[in-house]
Amino acid sequence: MGCNVVRCLTLLASVWMLGSVAWAGSWNVGVLAMRGEVSTRAHWQPLETLLNQQIPGEQFHIQPLDLQQMQEAVNRGTVQFVVTNPAQFVQLNSHAALRWLASLRSTRGGKATSNVIGSAVLVRRDSGIVNAHDLIGKTVGAIDAQAFGGYLLGYKALSDAGLRPERDLHLTFTGFPADALLYLLREKAVQAVIVPVCLLEKMDEEGLIRKADFRAVISYPTSIPCVTSTPLYPDWSFAALPAVSDELADRVTRVLFNAPQNAVFRWGAPASTREVEALLRDVRQHPQQRQLWLDVKSWFIQHRLAMGAAGIVLLLLTLNYIWVMLLVRRRGRLLERNNVLLRKQEQALETARQMSVLGEMTSGFAHELNQPLSAIRHYAQGCLIRLRGQDQQHPLLPALEQIDEQAQRGADTLRNLRQWVSQAQGNPVMTDDWEPINIHDAIHHVWQLLRMAQQFPTVALQTQVDNSLTVTLPTVLLEQVLANLVLNAAQAGAKTVWFSACSEEHGVRILVQDNAGGIDDAQLYQAFQPFMTTRKEGMGLGLAICQRLVRYANGDISIKNHPASDGLAGVAVTLHFKQTQEGGRRGNNSSVG
Repeated sequence: MGCNVVRCLTLLASVWMLGSVAWAGSWNVGVLAMRGEVSTRAHWQPLETLLNQQIPGEQFHIQPLDLQQMQEAVNRGTVQFVVTNPAQFVQLNSHAALRWLASLRSTRGGKATSNVIGSAVLVRRDSGIVNAHDLIGKTVGAIDAQAFGGYLLGYKALSDAGLRPERDLHLTFTGFPADALLYLLREKAVQAVIVPVCLLEKMDEEGLIRKADFRAVISYPTSIPCVTSTPLYPDWSFAALPAVSDELADRVTRVLFNAPQNAVFRWGAPASTREVEALLRDVRQHPQQRQLWLDVKSWFIQHRLAMGAAGIVLLLLTLNYIWVMLLVRRRGRLLERNNVLLRKQEQALETARQMSVLGEMTSGFAHELNQPLSAIRHYAQGCLIRLRGQDQQHPLLPALEQIDEQAQRGADTLRNLRQWVSQAQGNPVMTDDWEPINIHDAIHHVWQLLRMAQQFPTVALQTQVDNSLTVTLPTVLLEQVLANLVLNAAQAGAKTVWFSACSEEHGVRILVQDNAGGIDDAQLYQAFQPFMTTRKEGMGLGLAICQRLVRYANGDISIKNHPASDGLAGVAVTLHFKQTQEGGRRGNNSSVG
Protein backbone atom coordinates (compact mmCIF):
# COMPACT_ATOMS: atom_id res chain seq x y z
CA MET A 1 0.00 0.00 0.00
CA GLY A 2 2.83 2.43 0.90
CA CYS A 3 4.55 1.62 -2.36
CA ASN A 4 1.45 2.50 -4.31
CA VAL A 5 1.19 5.87 -2.55
CA VAL A 6 4.81 6.66 -3.32
CA ARG A 7 4.34 5.60 -6.93
CA CYS A 8 1.30 7.87 -7.28
CA LEU A 9 3.08 10.84 -5.74
CA THR A 10 6.02 10.32 -8.07
CA LEU A 11 3.72 10.21 -11.07
CA LEU A 12 1.92 13.38 -10.00
CA ALA A 13 5.25 15.18 -9.54
CA SER A 14 6.37 14.11 -12.97
CA VAL A 15 3.15 15.35 -14.56
CA TRP A 16 3.48 18.67 -12.71
CA MET A 17 7.04 19.14 -13.88
CA LEU A 18 6.13 18.30 -17.48
CA GLY A 19 3.23 20.71 -17.29
CA SER A 20 5.50 23.45 -15.97
CA VAL A 21 7.83 22.90 -18.90
CA ALA A 22 4.92 22.92 -21.31
CA TRP A 23 3.55 26.12 -19.81
CA ALA A 24 6.92 27.90 -19.97
CA GLY A 25 6.95 30.66 -22.67
CA SER A 26 9.56 31.17 -25.40
CA TRP A 27 10.39 34.77 -26.26
CA ASN A 28 12.58 36.14 -29.03
CA VAL A 29 14.63 39.27 -28.41
CA GLY A 30 15.62 40.98 -31.66
CA VAL A 31 18.95 42.79 -31.39
CA LEU A 32 20.35 45.14 -34.06
CA ALA A 33 23.45 43.35 -35.37
CA MET A 34 25.88 46.24 -35.75
CA ARG A 35 28.95 44.00 -36.06
CA GLY A 36 27.48 40.88 -37.62
CA GLU A 37 25.52 37.93 -36.27
CA VAL A 38 28.34 36.09 -34.50
CA SER A 39 29.78 39.14 -32.77
CA THR A 40 26.33 40.43 -31.81
CA ARG A 41 25.23 37.09 -30.35
CA ALA A 42 28.42 36.82 -28.32
CA HIS A 43 28.12 40.44 -27.13
CA TRP A 44 24.50 40.14 -25.98
CA GLN A 45 24.66 36.60 -24.61
CA PRO A 46 24.95 37.89 -20.98
CA LEU A 47 21.57 39.61 -21.41
CA GLU A 48 19.96 36.32 -22.53
CA THR A 49 21.56 34.49 -19.60
CA LEU A 50 20.40 37.14 -17.12
CA LEU A 51 16.78 36.99 -18.26
CA ASN A 52 16.65 33.20 -18.29
CA GLN A 53 18.12 33.02 -14.79
CA GLN A 54 16.02 35.76 -13.21
CA ILE A 55 12.70 34.83 -14.79
CA PRO A 56 12.13 31.11 -14.24
CA GLY A 57 9.69 29.33 -16.41
CA GLU A 58 10.42 31.66 -19.39
CA GLN A 59 12.92 31.17 -22.19
CA PHE A 60 14.51 34.17 -23.94
CA HIS A 61 16.49 33.89 -27.20
CA ILE A 62 18.73 36.54 -28.73
CA GLN A 63 18.15 37.05 -32.52
CA PRO A 64 20.72 39.27 -34.31
CA LEU A 65 18.95 41.23 -37.09
CA ASP A 66 19.88 43.99 -39.51
CA LEU A 67 17.68 47.04 -40.13
CA GLN A 68 15.46 45.43 -42.76
CA GLN A 69 15.20 42.14 -40.91
CA MET A 70 14.26 43.96 -37.69
CA GLN A 71 11.44 45.81 -39.48
CA GLU A 72 10.12 42.58 -41.02
CA ALA A 73 10.33 40.69 -37.70
CA VAL A 74 8.33 43.38 -35.90
CA ASN A 75 5.71 43.49 -38.65
CA ARG A 76 5.32 39.69 -38.63
CA GLY A 77 5.47 39.37 -34.82
CA THR A 78 8.33 36.85 -34.89
CA VAL A 79 10.08 38.81 -32.10
CA GLN A 80 8.46 39.94 -28.85
CA PHE A 81 11.20 42.23 -27.59
CA VAL A 82 13.71 44.46 -29.39
CA VAL A 83 17.00 45.97 -28.36
CA THR A 84 17.95 48.75 -30.75
CA ASN A 85 18.97 52.39 -31.02
CA PRO A 86 16.38 55.13 -30.42
CA ALA A 87 16.26 56.10 -34.12
CA GLN A 88 15.07 52.69 -35.18
CA PHE A 89 12.70 52.66 -32.19
CA VAL A 90 11.02 55.77 -33.65
CA GLN A 91 10.77 54.07 -37.05
CA LEU A 92 9.40 50.83 -35.58
CA ASN A 93 7.01 52.64 -33.25
CA SER A 94 5.28 54.24 -36.24
CA HIS A 95 4.07 50.76 -37.32
CA ALA A 96 3.73 48.98 -33.96
CA ALA A 97 2.96 50.36 -30.49
CA LEU A 98 6.24 49.55 -28.75
CA ARG A 99 6.75 50.01 -25.05
CA TRP A 100 10.07 51.53 -23.94
CA LEU A 101 11.08 49.45 -20.89
CA ALA A 102 14.62 50.56 -20.13
CA SER A 103 17.61 52.37 -21.62
CA LEU A 104 21.17 51.15 -21.52
CA ARG A 105 23.69 52.77 -19.22
CA SER A 106 26.97 51.99 -20.85
CA THR A 107 30.25 52.02 -19.00
CA ARG A 108 33.56 52.75 -20.66
CA GLY A 109 36.91 53.42 -19.02
CA GLY A 110 35.38 53.20 -15.59
CA LYS A 111 33.07 56.13 -16.27
CA ALA A 112 29.33 55.71 -16.69
CA THR A 113 27.58 57.81 -19.29
CA SER A 114 24.07 57.94 -20.63
CA ASN A 115 25.00 59.24 -24.12
CA VAL A 116 27.06 56.92 -26.24
CA ILE A 117 25.40 56.93 -29.66
CA GLY A 118 27.16 59.06 -32.27
CA SER A 119 29.12 58.92 -35.50
CA ALA A 120 32.75 59.26 -36.43
CA VAL A 121 33.73 60.47 -39.92
CA LEU A 122 37.14 58.86 -40.40
CA VAL A 123 39.87 59.02 -43.02
CA ARG A 124 43.31 57.45 -43.26
CA ARG A 125 45.95 59.45 -41.47
CA ASP A 126 48.14 59.46 -44.59
CA SER A 127 45.29 60.40 -46.98
CA GLY A 128 46.06 64.12 -47.12
CA ILE A 129 42.40 64.97 -46.42
CA VAL A 130 42.41 67.85 -43.92
CA ASN A 131 38.80 69.04 -43.69
CA ALA A 132 35.31 68.09 -44.76
CA HIS A 133 35.51 70.04 -48.02
CA ASP A 134 38.41 67.85 -49.12
CA LEU A 135 35.88 64.99 -49.32
CA ILE A 136 34.12 66.53 -52.34
CA GLY A 137 34.22 64.02 -55.17
CA LYS A 138 35.54 61.27 -52.87
CA THR A 139 33.98 57.87 -52.15
CA VAL A 140 32.50 57.75 -48.64
CA GLY A 141 31.30 54.49 -47.11
CA ALA A 142 28.44 54.03 -44.62
CA ILE A 143 26.35 51.17 -43.22
CA ASP A 144 22.87 51.95 -44.51
CA ALA A 145 20.81 54.93 -45.60
CA GLN A 146 18.67 54.50 -42.45
CA ALA A 147 21.48 53.63 -40.02
CA PHE A 148 21.47 56.13 -37.12
CA GLY A 149 25.05 56.10 -35.94
CA GLY A 150 26.31 54.49 -39.15
CA TYR A 151 25.06 57.21 -41.52
CA LEU A 152 22.38 59.71 -40.42
CA LEU A 153 24.42 61.42 -37.69
CA GLY A 154 27.44 61.65 -40.00
CA TYR A 155 25.20 62.94 -42.80
CA LYS A 156 24.00 65.72 -40.46
CA ALA A 157 27.58 66.61 -39.49
CA LEU A 158 28.69 66.82 -43.13
CA SER A 159 25.63 68.93 -43.99
CA ASP A 160 26.41 71.30 -41.10
CA ALA A 161 29.95 71.57 -42.54
CA GLY A 162 28.52 72.98 -45.78
CA LEU A 163 28.39 69.83 -47.89
CA ARG A 164 25.51 68.22 -49.73
CA PRO A 165 26.39 64.55 -49.38
CA GLU A 166 24.06 63.25 -52.11
CA ARG A 167 25.56 65.67 -54.65
CA ASP A 168 29.14 66.25 -53.44
CA LEU A 169 30.07 62.70 -52.37
CA HIS A 170 30.07 59.25 -53.93
CA LEU A 171 28.17 57.38 -51.21
CA THR A 172 28.41 53.61 -50.93
CA PHE A 173 26.50 51.50 -48.39
CA THR A 174 28.05 48.20 -47.29
CA GLY A 175 25.45 47.01 -44.77
CA PHE A 176 26.29 45.12 -41.57
CA PRO A 177 28.73 44.35 -40.07
CA ALA A 178 30.09 47.83 -39.56
CA ASP A 179 33.64 46.43 -39.22
CA ALA A 180 33.82 46.09 -43.02
CA LEU A 181 33.90 49.88 -43.42
CA LEU A 182 37.16 50.24 -41.50
CA TYR A 183 38.68 47.36 -43.46
CA LEU A 184 37.69 49.07 -46.74
CA LEU A 185 39.22 52.34 -45.51
CA ARG A 186 42.40 50.59 -44.49
CA GLU A 187 42.73 48.99 -47.92
CA LYS A 188 41.99 52.35 -49.63
CA ALA A 189 38.82 51.01 -51.28
CA VAL A 190 37.07 54.15 -49.99
CA GLN A 191 38.48 57.54 -49.01
CA ALA A 192 36.33 58.09 -45.89
CA VAL A 193 33.78 56.23 -43.75
CA ILE A 194 30.91 57.06 -41.40
CA VAL A 195 30.93 54.56 -38.51
CA PRO A 196 29.26 54.38 -35.08
CA VAL A 197 31.19 56.06 -32.28
CA CYS A 198 33.63 53.85 -30.32
CA LEU A 199 33.74 51.19 -33.09
CA LEU A 200 37.29 52.28 -33.90
CA GLU A 201 38.37 51.86 -30.27
CA LYS A 202 36.66 48.48 -29.91
CA MET A 203 38.35 47.05 -32.99
CA ASP A 204 41.69 48.46 -31.82
CA GLU A 205 41.29 46.74 -28.43
CA GLU A 206 40.45 43.49 -30.21
CA GLY A 207 43.59 43.77 -32.33
CA LEU A 208 41.70 43.96 -35.61
CA ILE A 209 43.05 47.36 -36.70
CA ARG A 210 45.43 50.06 -35.47
CA LYS A 211 43.66 53.14 -34.21
CA ALA A 212 46.69 55.29 -35.01
CA ASP A 213 46.20 54.66 -38.75
CA PHE A 214 42.99 56.70 -38.77
CA ARG A 215 41.79 60.12 -37.73
CA ALA A 216 38.53 62.07 -37.67
CA VAL A 217 38.04 64.59 -40.47
CA ILE A 218 35.40 66.28 -38.27
CA SER A 219 36.01 66.40 -34.50
CA TYR A 220 33.36 67.02 -31.86
CA PRO A 221 34.35 67.18 -28.16
CA THR A 222 32.44 64.75 -25.89
CA SER A 223 32.70 63.23 -22.43
CA ILE A 224 33.66 59.75 -23.68
CA PRO A 225 37.18 58.59 -24.61
CA CYS A 226 36.27 57.86 -28.25
CA VAL A 227 36.91 59.72 -31.51
CA THR A 228 33.63 61.53 -32.21
CA SER A 229 32.38 63.74 -35.04
CA THR A 230 28.81 64.40 -33.85
CA PRO A 231 26.81 65.16 -30.72
CA LEU A 232 25.87 62.09 -28.66
CA TYR A 233 22.38 60.73 -28.33
CA PRO A 234 20.64 58.35 -25.90
CA ASP A 235 21.92 54.82 -25.94
CA TRP A 236 20.12 51.67 -26.99
CA SER A 237 16.93 50.71 -25.20
CA PHE A 238 14.88 47.64 -24.44
CA ALA A 239 11.31 47.66 -25.83
CA ALA A 240 8.39 45.24 -25.77
CA LEU A 241 5.86 44.58 -28.51
CA PRO A 242 2.08 44.74 -27.83
CA ALA A 243 1.89 40.93 -27.77
CA VAL A 244 3.84 40.87 -24.47
CA SER A 245 1.61 40.89 -21.41
CA ASP A 246 1.92 43.66 -18.84
CA GLU A 247 2.94 41.11 -16.22
CA LEU A 248 5.85 39.79 -18.28
CA ALA A 249 6.89 43.29 -19.29
CA ASP A 250 6.98 44.33 -15.64
CA ARG A 251 9.01 41.26 -14.67
CA VAL A 252 11.55 41.94 -17.46
CA THR A 253 11.80 45.59 -16.44
CA ARG A 254 12.47 44.69 -12.79
CA VAL A 255 15.19 42.23 -13.84
CA LEU A 256 16.88 44.87 -15.99
CA PHE A 257 16.75 47.55 -13.27
CA ASN A 258 17.94 45.12 -10.54
CA ALA A 259 20.83 43.63 -12.47
CA PRO A 260 23.84 42.73 -10.30
CA GLN A 261 26.63 45.24 -9.92
CA ASN A 262 28.99 42.98 -11.86
CA ALA A 263 26.56 42.62 -14.80
CA VAL A 264 27.89 43.46 -18.26
CA PHE A 265 24.94 45.74 -19.02
CA ARG A 266 23.54 48.42 -16.74
CA TRP A 267 19.95 49.58 -17.35
CA GLY A 268 18.02 52.64 -16.23
CA ALA A 269 14.83 54.57 -16.90
CA PRO A 270 13.90 54.98 -20.60
CA ALA A 271 15.59 57.99 -22.19
CA SER A 272 13.66 60.61 -24.13
CA THR A 273 13.63 60.31 -27.92
CA ARG A 274 12.90 64.00 -28.49
CA GLU A 275 16.40 64.87 -29.67
CA VAL A 276 16.48 61.81 -31.90
CA GLU A 277 13.14 62.72 -33.50
CA ALA A 278 14.35 66.28 -34.11
CA LEU A 279 17.43 64.98 -35.91
CA LEU A 280 15.34 62.57 -37.99
CA ARG A 281 13.20 65.51 -39.09
CA ASP A 282 16.33 67.46 -40.03
CA VAL A 283 17.51 64.65 -42.30
CA ARG A 284 13.94 63.97 -43.53
CA GLN A 285 13.80 60.43 -42.17
CA HIS A 286 11.07 60.85 -39.56
CA PRO A 287 8.09 58.58 -40.32
CA GLN A 288 5.58 61.37 -39.56
CA GLN A 289 7.01 63.38 -42.46
CA ARG A 290 5.36 60.85 -44.71
CA GLN A 291 2.05 61.00 -42.83
CA LEU A 292 0.51 63.16 -45.55
CA TRP A 293 0.86 60.34 -48.03
CA LEU A 294 -0.75 57.98 -45.59
CA ASP A 295 -3.67 60.38 -45.15
CA VAL A 296 -4.07 60.68 -48.90
CA LYS A 297 -3.95 56.91 -49.22
CA SER A 298 -6.60 56.50 -46.50
CA TRP A 299 -8.84 59.09 -48.16
CA PHE A 300 -8.54 57.30 -51.47
CA ILE A 301 -9.44 53.99 -49.83
CA GLN A 302 -12.50 55.52 -48.16
CA HIS A 303 -13.71 57.08 -51.41
CA ARG A 304 -12.49 54.39 -53.76
CA LEU A 305 -15.83 53.99 -55.54
CA ALA A 306 -16.15 57.68 -56.31
CA MET A 307 -12.49 57.94 -57.26
CA GLY A 308 -12.85 54.85 -59.45
CA ALA A 309 -15.81 56.39 -61.26
CA ALA A 310 -13.95 59.68 -61.64
CA GLY A 311 -10.93 57.82 -62.94
CA ILE A 312 -13.03 55.97 -65.52
CA VAL A 313 -14.64 59.24 -66.67
CA LEU A 314 -11.22 60.90 -66.88
CA LEU A 315 -9.87 57.93 -68.82
CA LEU A 316 -12.77 58.07 -71.28
CA LEU A 317 -12.31 61.81 -71.73
CA THR A 318 -8.60 61.31 -72.29
CA LEU A 319 -9.21 58.56 -74.83
CA ASN A 320 -11.80 60.74 -76.60
CA TYR A 321 -9.33 63.65 -76.69
CA ILE A 322 -6.61 61.40 -78.08
CA TRP A 323 -9.03 60.04 -80.70
CA VAL A 324 -10.11 63.52 -81.76
CA MET A 325 -6.50 64.68 -81.97
CA LEU A 326 -5.59 61.65 -84.09
CA LEU A 327 -8.49 62.41 -86.43
CA VAL A 328 -7.45 66.06 -86.67
CA ARG A 329 -3.84 65.09 -87.38
CA ARG A 330 -4.94 62.52 -89.97
CA ARG A 331 -7.24 65.04 -91.69
CA GLY A 332 -4.51 67.68 -91.53
CA ARG A 333 -1.98 65.34 -93.10
CA LEU A 334 -4.51 64.36 -95.76
CA LEU A 335 -5.17 68.02 -96.60
CA GLU A 336 -1.46 68.75 -96.68
CA ARG A 337 -0.82 65.75 -98.93
CA ASN A 338 -3.67 66.79 -101.24
CA ASN A 339 -2.29 70.31 -101.31
CA VAL A 340 1.14 69.00 -102.30
CA LEU A 341 -0.41 66.84 -105.01
CA LEU A 342 -2.39 69.81 -106.26
CA ARG A 343 0.73 71.95 -106.46
CA LYS A 344 2.53 69.17 -108.32
CA GLN A 345 -0.36 68.81 -110.72
CA GLU A 346 -0.44 72.55 -111.30
CA GLN A 347 3.32 72.52 -111.88
CA ALA A 348 3.01 69.55 -114.22
CA LEU A 349 0.19 71.27 -116.07
CA GLU A 350 2.24 74.44 -116.45
CA THR A 351 5.22 72.39 -117.61
CA ALA A 352 3.04 70.55 -120.11
CA ARG A 353 1.71 73.87 -121.41
CA GLN A 354 5.23 75.23 -121.73
CA MET A 355 6.36 72.06 -123.45
CA SER A 356 3.44 72.24 -125.81
CA VAL A 357 4.45 75.78 -126.73
CA LEU A 358 8.07 74.65 -127.03
CA GLY A 359 7.05 71.71 -129.21
CA GLU A 360 5.01 73.89 -131.50
CA MET A 361 7.89 76.38 -131.74
CA THR A 362 10.37 73.60 -132.38
CA SER A 363 8.20 71.94 -135.00
CA GLY A 364 7.68 75.27 -136.72
CA PHE A 365 11.40 76.16 -136.63
CA ALA A 366 12.35 72.73 -137.94
CA HIS A 367 9.86 72.97 -140.77
CA GLU A 368 10.92 76.45 -141.74
CA LEU A 369 14.66 75.78 -141.50
CA ASN A 370 14.68 72.38 -143.09
CA GLN A 371 13.99 73.71 -146.58
CA PRO A 372 16.78 76.38 -146.52
CA LEU A 373 19.22 73.82 -145.18
CA SER A 374 18.26 71.35 -147.89
CA ALA A 375 18.73 74.06 -150.52
CA ILE A 376 22.13 74.97 -149.06
CA ARG A 377 23.20 71.33 -149.23
CA HIS A 378 22.00 70.98 -152.84
CA TYR A 379 23.80 74.15 -153.96
CA ALA A 380 26.95 73.10 -152.08
CA GLN A 381 26.88 69.59 -153.54
CA GLY A 382 26.21 70.99 -157.04
CA CYS A 383 29.18 73.33 -156.76
CA LEU A 384 31.34 70.49 -155.52
CA ILE A 385 30.44 68.31 -158.48
CA ARG A 386 31.10 71.10 -160.99
CA LEU A 387 34.39 72.24 -159.45
CA ARG A 388 35.70 68.68 -159.09
CA GLY A 389 35.01 68.24 -162.79
CA GLN A 390 37.09 71.30 -163.60
CA ASP A 391 39.89 71.05 -161.03
CA GLN A 392 40.36 68.46 -158.32
CA GLN A 393 42.61 70.90 -156.38
CA HIS A 394 40.31 73.88 -156.56
CA PRO A 395 40.75 76.05 -153.41
CA LEU A 396 36.99 76.34 -152.85
CA LEU A 397 36.46 72.59 -152.50
CA PRO A 398 37.29 72.43 -148.72
CA ALA A 399 34.97 75.36 -147.99
CA LEU A 400 32.12 73.78 -149.94
CA GLU A 401 32.67 70.46 -148.13
CA GLN A 402 32.45 72.29 -144.77
CA ILE A 403 29.25 74.03 -145.92
CA ASP A 404 27.76 70.67 -146.87
CA GLU A 405 28.85 69.04 -143.59
CA GLN A 406 27.49 71.85 -141.39
CA ALA A 407 24.23 71.93 -143.31
CA GLN A 408 23.98 68.17 -142.69
CA ARG A 409 24.65 68.75 -138.96
CA GLY A 410 21.93 71.36 -138.87
CA ALA A 411 19.54 68.97 -140.59
CA ASP A 412 20.42 66.21 -138.07
CA THR A 413 19.84 68.58 -135.18
CA LEU A 414 16.46 69.55 -136.57
CA ARG A 415 15.63 65.90 -137.08
CA ASN A 416 16.46 65.12 -133.42
CA LEU A 417 14.22 67.97 -132.31
CA ARG A 418 11.39 66.80 -134.54
CA GLN A 419 11.76 63.22 -133.29
CA TRP A 420 11.69 64.46 -129.72
CA VAL A 421 8.53 66.45 -130.41
CA SER A 422 7.02 63.42 -132.07
CA GLN A 423 7.89 61.18 -129.13
CA ALA A 424 6.47 63.73 -126.69
CA GLN A 425 3.20 63.55 -128.60
CA GLY A 426 3.05 59.80 -128.00
CA ASN A 427 4.75 58.42 -131.09
CA PRO A 428 7.27 55.56 -130.65
CA VAL A 429 11.00 56.28 -130.48
CA MET A 430 12.83 55.38 -133.67
CA THR A 431 16.27 53.99 -132.87
CA ASP A 432 17.29 52.43 -136.15
CA ASP A 433 19.69 55.23 -137.05
CA TRP A 434 21.41 55.42 -133.65
CA GLU A 435 25.16 54.86 -133.84
CA PRO A 436 28.18 54.60 -131.49
CA ILE A 437 29.59 58.01 -130.61
CA ASN A 438 33.18 58.41 -129.40
CA ILE A 439 32.88 60.61 -126.32
CA HIS A 440 36.46 61.97 -126.44
CA ASP A 441 36.17 62.95 -130.08
CA ALA A 442 32.72 64.46 -129.54
CA ILE A 443 34.03 66.74 -126.75
CA HIS A 444 36.94 68.07 -128.84
CA HIS A 445 34.74 68.39 -131.89
CA VAL A 446 32.28 70.53 -129.96
CA TRP A 447 35.16 72.66 -128.62
CA GLN A 448 36.43 73.27 -132.16
CA LEU A 449 32.96 73.71 -133.59
CA LEU A 450 32.13 76.45 -131.08
CA ARG A 451 35.52 78.09 -131.82
CA MET A 452 36.15 78.36 -128.10
CA ALA A 453 39.78 79.38 -128.63
CA GLN A 454 38.61 82.45 -130.57
CA GLN A 455 35.29 83.26 -128.88
CA PHE A 456 36.41 82.54 -125.28
CA PRO A 457 40.22 82.57 -125.20
CA THR A 458 40.32 82.64 -121.37
CA VAL A 459 38.43 79.34 -121.00
CA ALA A 460 40.58 76.20 -120.76
CA LEU A 461 39.55 72.60 -121.51
CA GLN A 462 40.47 69.66 -119.26
CA THR A 463 39.44 66.12 -120.22
CA GLN A 464 39.80 62.77 -118.47
CA VAL A 465 38.06 60.48 -120.96
CA ASP A 466 39.24 57.19 -122.40
CA ASN A 467 39.82 57.52 -126.14
CA SER A 468 37.96 54.27 -126.78
CA LEU A 469 34.85 55.01 -124.69
CA THR A 470 31.67 55.18 -126.81
CA VAL A 471 27.95 55.56 -126.27
CA THR A 472 25.15 54.64 -128.69
CA LEU A 473 23.00 57.70 -129.37
CA PRO A 474 21.20 59.51 -132.17
CA THR A 475 23.48 61.40 -134.53
CA VAL A 476 24.91 64.70 -133.17
CA LEU A 477 22.64 64.47 -130.04
CA LEU A 478 25.58 64.25 -127.64
CA GLU A 479 27.36 67.13 -129.38
CA GLN A 480 24.16 69.18 -129.25
CA VAL A 481 23.85 68.66 -125.47
CA LEU A 482 27.56 69.24 -124.78
CA ALA A 483 27.55 72.41 -126.85
CA ASN A 484 24.76 73.85 -124.71
CA LEU A 485 26.60 72.99 -121.47
CA VAL A 486 29.93 74.45 -122.70
CA LEU A 487 28.31 77.68 -123.81
CA ASN A 488 26.42 78.02 -120.51
CA ALA A 489 29.68 77.59 -118.54
CA ALA A 490 31.62 80.04 -120.74
CA GLN A 491 28.90 82.67 -120.63
CA ALA A 492 28.68 82.32 -116.83
CA GLY A 493 32.37 83.26 -116.52
CA ALA A 494 34.10 79.89 -116.14
CA LYS A 495 37.88 79.81 -116.50
CA THR A 496 38.12 76.05 -116.96
CA VAL A 497 35.70 73.34 -118.05
CA TRP A 498 36.45 69.78 -116.94
CA PHE A 499 35.11 66.69 -118.75
CA SER A 500 35.25 63.18 -117.35
CA ALA A 501 33.50 59.96 -118.36
CA CYS A 502 33.40 56.38 -117.20
CA SER A 503 31.64 53.19 -118.11
CA GLU A 504 29.22 51.75 -115.55
CA GLU A 505 27.03 48.69 -115.37
CA HIS A 506 24.43 49.05 -118.13
CA GLY A 507 25.45 52.60 -118.93
CA VAL A 508 27.88 55.47 -119.37
CA ARG A 509 28.29 58.48 -117.08
CA ILE A 510 29.63 61.85 -118.30
CA LEU A 511 30.50 64.68 -115.88
CA VAL A 512 30.84 68.34 -116.91
CA GLN A 513 32.32 70.63 -114.22
CA ASP A 514 33.01 74.37 -114.30
CA ASN A 515 34.33 76.99 -111.86
CA ALA A 516 31.92 79.83 -112.70
CA GLY A 517 30.77 80.34 -109.09
CA GLY A 518 27.69 78.12 -108.91
CA ILE A 519 23.97 78.86 -109.12
CA ASP A 520 21.53 80.22 -106.55
CA ASP A 521 19.54 77.43 -104.84
CA ALA A 522 16.18 78.80 -106.01
CA GLN A 523 17.39 78.99 -109.60
CA LEU A 524 19.07 75.59 -109.31
CA TYR A 525 15.75 74.04 -108.30
CA GLN A 526 14.12 75.39 -111.50
CA ALA A 527 17.12 74.87 -113.77
CA PHE A 528 15.28 72.57 -116.19
CA GLN A 529 12.08 74.62 -116.29
CA PRO A 530 11.41 76.08 -119.77
CA PHE A 531 11.80 79.85 -120.16
CA MET A 532 13.73 80.16 -116.87
CA THR A 533 16.91 82.19 -117.38
CA THR A 534 19.07 84.77 -115.60
CA ARG A 535 20.48 86.32 -118.79
CA LYS A 536 18.65 89.13 -120.55
CA GLU A 537 19.48 87.77 -123.97
CA GLY A 538 18.58 84.17 -123.08
CA MET A 539 15.30 82.37 -123.65
CA GLY A 540 15.66 79.77 -120.90
CA LEU A 541 15.36 76.82 -123.26
CA GLY A 542 18.92 75.46 -123.33
CA LEU A 543 18.82 73.16 -120.27
CA ALA A 544 15.17 72.28 -120.86
CA ILE A 545 15.97 71.08 -124.40
CA CYS A 546 19.05 69.25 -123.13
CA GLN A 547 16.96 67.41 -120.54
CA ARG A 548 14.36 66.38 -123.09
CA LEU A 549 17.01 65.24 -125.59
CA VAL A 550 18.85 63.21 -122.93
CA ARG A 551 15.62 61.56 -121.79
CA TYR A 552 14.72 60.91 -125.41
CA ALA A 553 18.00 59.00 -125.65
CA ASN A 554 17.11 56.82 -122.62
CA GLY A 555 19.25 58.86 -120.26
CA ASP A 556 19.04 61.28 -117.41
CA ILE A 557 20.64 64.61 -116.52
CA SER A 558 21.21 66.25 -113.13
CA ILE A 559 22.79 69.51 -112.00
CA LYS A 560 24.19 70.59 -108.62
CA ASN A 561 26.60 73.06 -107.07
CA HIS A 562 29.98 71.43 -106.57
CA PRO A 563 33.46 72.87 -106.00
CA ALA A 564 35.87 72.42 -108.87
CA SER A 565 39.24 70.71 -108.54
CA ASP A 566 40.94 74.13 -108.24
CA GLY A 567 38.87 74.92 -105.11
CA LEU A 568 36.57 77.46 -106.78
CA ALA A 569 32.79 77.16 -106.60
CA GLY A 570 31.09 75.80 -109.66
CA VAL A 571 28.38 73.66 -111.19
CA ALA A 572 28.56 69.94 -111.95
CA VAL A 573 26.27 68.49 -114.65
CA THR A 574 25.99 64.71 -114.82
CA LEU A 575 24.78 62.85 -117.91
CA HIS A 576 23.86 59.20 -117.52
CA PHE A 577 22.95 57.17 -120.60
CA LYS A 578 21.54 53.69 -120.07
CA GLN A 579 22.89 51.13 -122.54
CA THR A 580 21.33 47.71 -123.10
CA GLN A 581 22.65 44.73 -124.96
CA GLU A 582 20.91 46.08 -128.01
CA GLY A 583 22.87 49.32 -127.98
CA GLY A 584 20.60 51.48 -125.89
CA ARG A 585 17.61 50.94 -128.09
CA ARG A 586 15.30 49.88 -125.29
CA GLY A 587 14.14 51.43 -122.09
CA ASN A 588 12.01 54.31 -121.00
CA ASN A 589 12.63 57.10 -123.50
CA SER A 590 9.95 59.38 -122.12
CA SER A 591 10.58 63.09 -122.50
CA VAL A 592 8.00 64.12 -119.91
CA GLY A 593 9.59 66.64 -117.56
